[in-house]
Amino acid sequence: MSEEKLTVLNKAPQGLVIAQKASALSRLFTLKPATLELVSKSSRQEGAQPGKLRVVQTNEHFDEMRAVILTEPTQQRKKYRKGEYSREALECFSLDSVQPHAKAKNPPALYCASCPFGDMMWAKYREAKNKGVTGEALSALIPACKQVWHLFIADRNTQSPYYLNVGGTSVKSFENAMQNIARLFQMILANIKAERRAGKDTPMPTSIADVIWQISFTIYPSQPIKGGQFALGFKDFKVMSPEDRADFGQMVADMEARRQAGQLQNQEANEAEEEAAALSEAPTAQVISVQTNEVAKQNAQIEI
Repeated sequence: MSEEKLTVLNKAPQGLVIAQKASALSRLFTLKPATLELVSKSSRQEGAQPGKLRVVQTNEHFDEMRAVILTEPTQQRKKYRKGEYSREALECFSLDSVQPHAKAKNPPALYCASCPFGDMMWAKYREAKNKGVTGEALSALIPACKQVWHLFIADRNTQSPYYLNVGGTSVKSFENAMQNIARLFQMILANIKAERRAGKDTPMPTSIADVIWQISFTIYPSQPIKGGQFALGFKDFKVMSPEDRADFGQMVADMEARRQAGQLQNQEANEAEEEAAALSEAPTAQVISVQTNEVAKQNAQIEI
């Protein structure tokens, strides 16, 4: 057997090798927050339990979660085909409530403010209601493009990060919950001002993000109307103790450092990865279904 060694021609420059290694390690150690969702009554996800909180990536279910919001909530929008709420039926979406995303399939307008399916429709809805219009005719005037609040949260106990979209009937309860947090904001600011008057060098917050993570609360599934749709509930708002704040503050600082360094997967990349995983699983499920049907046919021909 020949013992000649393989000669590698045009060896890659060392700089390129180092850059490739750094890129690979960066992807490997990028923190990917999981997605938390409220499982709806119409969910078709395998193993999903309606009326429960569910981690999409692991299919873990919770009756409630003690949570902390890590950054300012982001107002977004989504428009689905009428009566459908799947990824395939998402016709338009915006991650900033200013204009449709570049990947939106069928944006009706250049900007959300001028969208004929957005909040502009509320004026027509109120006008029709004042005229006595009711039932399906009135429901048809409800904006098809819905408001969504996107949250970056962490489990208070495990410090595990999650992305959570609050939409539908949960929007009102979330906005009411934010009023509770706003009142606690004022209490925190009053305490800081008192400390500064007493001579302590306590820094004043410069943004909502500086304060919001210091307040924890419980997220839980609710059903405002018996037999109706599930919605997110929020309760038990509390300000962290100084000891807890010091411990949790390290986690918040780490998240911000990862974000600045590009080592924290953002919402868009997170959802794209979920969609890719769903698409890759679909053909397998179809093949299994076909194989099962063929086996059923063969079994039906067996005489016992």
